[in-house]
Amino acid sequence: MTELIPPADPLGIPTPVIVFQFLALLTFVLHLIFMNYILGGMVILTVNEWFFGKNPKAAAANVILAGVMPVALSMAITMGVAPLLFVQVLYGQFFYTANIMMGGFWLLIAGLVIVGFYLIYVLIAQRPEGGTPNLLTKLISLVAMILFFAVAFLYTNNAVLTENPDYWKAIYTGERFAAAPDPTLWPRYLHNVTGALALAGLWCAAIGRYQVVHHPARADAGQWLVKNGLHWAAMATALAMILGGIYLYSLGIDRIKAFMGNGILFVGWSISVMTAILSLVCIAMAMMKPDNAKLLWGSIGLAGVTLAGMVMGRELVRMISLQSYYTPQNLMVRQGDTSLYLFLATFLLGLGVLVYMLRMVWTLPPALPESDAQSEFTNQGSGDANA
Repeated sequence: MTELIPPADPLGIPTPVIVFQFLALLTFVLHLIFMNYILGGMVILTVNEWFFGKNPKAAAANVILAGVMPVALSMAITMGVAPLLFVQVLYGQFFYTANIMMGGFWLLIAGLVIVGFYLIYVLIAQRPEGGTPNLLTKLISLVAMILFFAVAFLYTNNAVLTENPDYWKAIYTGERFAAAPDPTLWPRYLHNVTGALALAGLWCAAIGRYQVVHHPARADAGQWLVKNGLHWAAMATALAMILGGIYLYSLGIDRIKAFMGNGILFVGWSISVMTAILSLVCIAMAMMKPDNAKLLWGSIGLAGVTLAGMVMGRELVRMISLQSYYTPQNLMVRQGDTSLYLFLATFLLGLGVLVYMLRMVWTLPPALPESDAQSEFTNQGSGDANA
């Protein structure tokens, strides 16, 4: 099997491996924050569109959720560039080979995302504020959800193939299909989807809270979003914990033994297990007191820590799976920090701009009701004319 594994890049890397590993984990977490809203949010939006569309609050809430989708998807794509580059640096010979094994399915990802992106815009155009669902919007939301589900499956399949070179020969010779014949594939995929749904539920609750505070005219829809999002988050978090246990068991006894107690990455994963439980408790309390903002933000904070810890566990599984073939610590380091400093400067500048924009949006004064806003505009126009 080793004949199918290309050698590591002989040029080496310009800075110690631990720096690239840290940046890979950090940027992947940032990518997942937005990606999970798209994947899980499309489920919530589709369910609302099909089953709660006759409820005026739900219909208005869906317009709000759909309006956030293009920005979130743009951020997910942008934030996904850096971790993709880092995985190529650290595991390039395995990652690229897995891409080749998937062939056209891997290339299909870009097309699926583009079509899904356009469908979101069509959905927004067909659902102006105050509009209600119709058969077209229901079908659009359903198709978009299926497309993003397919993208998630292809990425999961790629991750499994990357970590299991033993499957490459059978796929390369045509004995097996491009889907990884691995017992972890479906538990891992379902765990990813339910985890995304949990975070999307918290996204919905946060968006609803914003509407309540800053858009009094949408307060009813905002309150519905808070309650609906918390329900989704609670159910999905509980299910994700169960599926996570199944996924861990599917790794097999040898990898489980190697995983347990294995360094700082295991510590981070262990903390995330505890924060997941605490997050579920906090979400349950927030469901009983939906007007308590502290419980909502506490749930989101705990979910963020859980996400970071799960990413650390994911990296540990990859390292254990590949340790008989390769370890990133063996990469040659040719010290040259210029490229790293350039990346850090642009990365921090981009994050600063993002935080600034979010802060500006969150600190906007409450919007005036439409009638008051029109009256103020008319009065201002009259004043300018008189001047």
